[in-house]
Amino acid sequence: MNDHRRNYVLLFIDTVLFMNAMTFLSVNAVISYFLATLGANTFEIGLVNALVSVGSFVSQPFFAKKVMNLTHKAKVFVRILFTQRMIFFVFVLTIPLFAEAHPKLMVVLFLVCWAVFNLFVGSYGPFFMSLFAKMVAESARGRLRGFSGGAASLLALGSAALCGILLNEVPYPYNYTLIFAIGVILLLLDVLTFAMMKEIEPDVVTKADFNYFQYFKAIPEMFREFKAYGRMVIGFSFTVAAQAGLAYYTLYAVRAFEAGSTVVALFTGITGLANIAGSILFGIMADRIGHRHVLVMSSAAGGLACLLIVLFPSLGMVYAAFALTNLCIIGYNLSGGILILEQLPRERSPMGISINAMITLCVSSIVMIGSSWLADSISFEAVFLIAGLSGVAGAVIIRSGGKRPPPPPKPRRVLLNLRASVREHLYKTVGRCP
Repeated sequence: MNDHRRNYVLLFIDTVLFMNAMTFLSVNAVISYFLATLGANTFEIGLVNALVSVGSFVSQPFFAKKVMNLTHKAKVFVRILFTQRMIFFVFVLTIPLFAEAHPKLMVVLFLVCWAVFNLFVGSYGPFFMSLFAKMVAESARGRLRGFSGGAASLLALGSAALCGILLNEVPYPYNYTLIFAIGVILLLLDVLTFAMMKEIEPDVVTKADFNYFQYFKAIPEMFREFKAYGRMVIGFSFTVAAQAGLAYYTLYAVRAFEAGSTVVALFTGITGLANIAGSILFGIMADRIGHRHVLVMSSAAGGLACLLIVLFPSLGMVYAAFALTNLCIIGYNLSGGILILEQLPRERSPMGISINAMITLCVSSIVMIGSSWLADSISFEAVFLIAGLSGVAGAVIIRSGGKRPPPPPKPRRVLLNLRASVREHLYKTVGRCP
């Protein structure tokens, strides 16, 4: 097996392992239900989602600088991932000690360890997308992300079923200990895929030496230099805001419709089914009609999800919203980073990906924290209404902004261009044109 095929297969396996791991560590299903069982309030549950954004936001400048200074990135990425996942594994071992005896302490301990875990998440975008751009041809990127996501989601149905069995059959708190442990073990296996990758050639880098202040100062300069990229980041921010409703679907179902553990497990299954369909469909569409169209449709799906709950409140609409918002997430994750790669020169793409992550994570944090206040002070419907309108706005902005790659030339046009080039060359060399 040559190195190109080897890396392609390993990137496929990485997606399968990572998505199944996150089924066991699902923020919006398993973790939310775990915290609700511990007696966590709405703010604390909303904070779990916000910490995903805050942790990545804080660490983005460090990891962006690190990536831009490395000619070979895989080995450093392996060390970062291994450290992150071993720290969280140690936390999982504390669940049997504190969950029953000291539930409030368990909530605090989880939030602290989750915050540390997500500091390392800031490395995902710059490192992964740099390796992805280096190892996968442009014509195959959508299908690789789509087919690997579809296969991962298909296997995740089994993972979701296993989550439901463990929640119901294993005594508390050992059920959550086992579920989280399986998730972390899968993440550690995922580290091995990057350890086995072969970087075929070194990247040409210009040494980047900037501090936090200089990093933030570079953001408006990037927007002025690449105006289409700036509009795209604004659209992505609205798309991310549309995903905020997903954090509250489980809690809304529990409080409004008295949903139990079986319903929570079903939410995880719906996530898997939506991801299978969305990954395969969006992957094929991305390579055929472009990543921009995928992002428009995914943002619109996120907006529609929340508006359906507002207009037709029922448990069935919560199921539908869960599916549509997951389509929004899978489309954004599949095509967002790749569209940035298409908009920027390769040497500027790590910075562009990092800036987009910084801004969208900041928006996500504000929306999550504000949503928890809205849910308690007004209603869940207010949260869903704002998220729904954000999805619609994101679809409009993404559709209207940014440069479009030129269509591939037709064969006859290629021959005419070749003939014109030959004629021009002869004219310059012999002084006449045939």
